Amino acid sequence: MSYQPYKKSIWLSTTMALLTANLFAQSPANIENKISVRWEVPTGISLKKNPTSKLIIKNTDSQQIALKDWSLWFNFIRGIDAKSVDSRFKLSHRNGDLFQIEFAKNNLTLQPKDTIEINFTTLGGLINYTDGPIGLYVSYDGKDTYADIKNYEAQRNTFTAEQRKAYLEQKFASNELLSKGSQQDILPLPAQASFDKTKSFKLTNTISINSDNDFNNEAALFIQFLKDQTGIQAQKSTSKDAQIKIVKTAGFEDEAYALNIDSKGIEIKASTPTGAFYGLQSLKSLIPAAAWSPTNKSLNFPYAQVKDQPRFPYRGLMLDVARNFHSKAEVLRILDAMAQYKLNKFHFHFIDDEGWRLEIPGLPELTEVGSVRSANFKDGKAIQPAYGSGAVAKEKQYLSTQDYIEILRYAAARHIDVIPEIETPGHARAAIKSMEARYNKLKKAGDLKGAEEYLLHDPEDLSVYNSAQNWNDNVLNPALPSSYQFLSKVIDEVKKMHEQAGVPLKIIDLGGDETPAGVWEKSPKIEAFMKENNITSVHDVWPYYINRINELCHSKGLIMSGWEEMGMKNFGKGMDVNPALADHNINLNVWNNLIGGGQEDLAYRLANAGYKVVFTSAYNNYLDMTWDHNFAEPGHSWVGLVDINKTYSFAPENYFINLFKDNSGNELPKDFAKNKVHLTEKGKANFLGVKAGLWSEKINNDTRLEEMIFPRLLAVADRGWAPEQSWENGENFDHQTYQKSYAGFMQKLGNDELKKLDKLNKGYHYRVPAVGVKLIDGKLTANTDYPGFKIYYSEDNTEPTLKSKEYKGAIPFNSKSTYKFRVITPIGDLGIVSTY
Repeated sequence: MSYQPYKKSIWLSTTMALLTANLFAQSPANIENKISVRWEVPTGISLKKNPTSKLIIKNTDSQQIALKDWSLWFNFIRGIDAKSVDSRFKLSHRNGDLFQIEFAKNNLTLQPKDTIEINFTTLGGLINYTDGPIGLYVSYDGKDTYADIKNYEAQRNTFTAEQRKAYLEQKFASNELLSKGSQQDILPLPAQASFDKTKSFKLTNTISINSDNDFNNEAALFIQFLKDQTGIQAQKSTSKDAQIKIVKTAGFEDEAYALNIDSKGIEIKASTPTGAFYGLQSLKSLIPAAAWSPTNKSLNFPYAQVKDQPRFPYRGLMLDVARNFHSKAEVLRILDAMAQYKLNKFHFHFIDDEGWRLEIPGLPELTEVGSVRSANFKDGKAIQPAYGSGAVAKEKQYLSTQDYIEILRYAAARHIDVIPEIETPGHARAAIKSMEARYNKLKKAGDLKGAEEYLLHDPEDLSVYNSAQNWNDNVLNPALPSSYQFLSKVIDEVKKMHEQAGVPLKIIDLGGDETPAGVWEKSPKIEAFMKENNITSVHDVWPYYINRINELCHSKGLIMSGWEEMGMKNFGKGMDVNPALADHNINLNVWNNLIGGGQEDLAYRLANAGYKVVFTSAYNNYLDMTWDHNFAEPGHSWVGLVDINKTYSFAPENYFINLFKDNSGNELPKDFAKNKVHLTEKGKANFLGVKAGLWSEKINNDTRLEEMIFPRLLAVADRGWAPEQSWENGENFDHQTYQKSYAGFMQKLGNDELKKLDKLNKGYHYRVPAVGVKLIDGKLTANTDYPGFKIYYSEDNTEPTLKSKEYKGAIPFNSKSTYKFRVITPIGDLGIVSTY
């Protein structure tokens, strides 16, 4: 799932600059507006192993600032070691990713325009600026008042001039390969397709569409598309001479279709509305981006014969709106893009340690407490700030029941199944704290029975553990009957929402991920539970819990889905495949395939054992990962770098064929895959498909969300739909064939599909391609990460804008000038600046 190899211990070496005795005591009020904070890291050196970085606090006011009675709080996703902290200061890890710096000596002041430099060593390394402190706020100690710091920035460049030049030349060489291939015609790639581009069929002005009544919804969506994106008006017709005919025809698989374009017009055949819908998406893919214009009243289609169906029945995206919330409107935008590229499963992760984001009738505390992050969390009416949320709680950071129902209906109309996830037993802190608040409220009112009805933790549990995200209180207790009553209640309410939407719930995901070592070991309730059930090891509590919640789901007519650990057990030497539950109808999302971690073949071992598996490859398809090693690129790094090449190169059923380096970039032994388990025929029958995952720890706005999803999601869509390619087969990877396939995909992506995303729904924010630069024969030559984009440049070290020169060819190089290159999209999104 969202594995984070961070550690809790902290080391801090602190230096102070220009501090003086507090001769003139001053009220700490308004400190947040009187200081600026900057995070800096060293340049020119590797930041992979415990680097030292620093927070610089500056007094921007004209008056001195007393350091007494206030402290600095921030979220920091890495570990810090505070064993050697300067005695004048105290740095504490509070829980999760929340840290506090207190100024222990009360007689210190910061003079106007002077600074404090707080140096600290980070455990786990740093990869880019989004690893830095976020959500900084001031706490006025003893007064229970808090305020967000207004002026904060993080350093974004760590290259020396020579490192930067080498990086840009390496990028240039990689970009050059994209020209070596023929552009793909339809994205995702169809199973079978032939085109005669010497002939075309033309649609002009007002057109007619004849569709079977079962396909009315699909036809209406296509008519609306033509209205929104072109100057062509379309209307339903019963005429057999209609320019577009959508014919219900027996014999096609559920998602299959046939598309024929010739002199007689356009005909789509399918047996189901889903097949008809996907045929229309392919037709849209054949319309070049330049034709997506309200003033364009004619469309030309090449003669074509397409017979198509997906490789896998499951082609999905997992979206996390728990760590940082994203609204219903944004979810609908994501669903539109998914539908355009034939993705059909939306795994909706709206519950985690840091937030509960769905209203549950009868349990108002889940959103009253669990969706509210506030610095004033000690009163139990909120949970603590996390992942940059800051001191002040935001309004309505959750989906109402009506919001969710609208999402369900919207998705269903676009042939997308919504699979809700209720994360258990770990990653449950928001639920635990919400039910603790409920317990305290009802107990105070004298209703002890009601208070205990949905309690999720054992108050007497003294177990010591530390989760992957550094929580020590985030696992519900499976010995409590109230834990199962809670799950039953929530599942029933979610099921009702699906019924109200007219979209029956079939699969529900109950998480099962990253339950840390040490959990339950000192719980009196667990001890009694184990004796009662003749369980001799706490490790066996795990499969008991999984089996019981699976039975709960089955009793409600549901299939249970979860992360891979649901199909695993600790047999004393760590987690391994648990064959005992393989025939219990559990679907597994397998993310853990970290190269060198020993679980690279886990998806195949689980499928071979009998579990239904969706390969959610973190190594290829975790979209919250950073693109490359430029410090200005956002994202996580624990699985390595994930650019679109790595996403497209994913071979779902022959994963090892093109693995050459581990997560750190080190070469793998040639016999690396020799002893790894491969898919058997049984395993292939259990292999449902592929999914991308997007975790939102570092994604606190919709623009960043879309930039991390796109364009990589289009590569996931292609891998899930397109037939198995020749480069995926056998034991030896055919680099040349792969590169042609990849180049063809990238040309379609850059020249066409991203231009469409500029226009769909008023424009999507995708990662703007960066610029590669190389000095050739005394001239600077530039290219982009994907083709089809304009480059703007300056020669005077200023940031390029739309008013700057447009790059149209090699530029004579002057060693006294500093050149800056950048891509700017039609909707004004800015690419990373490349400086040469």
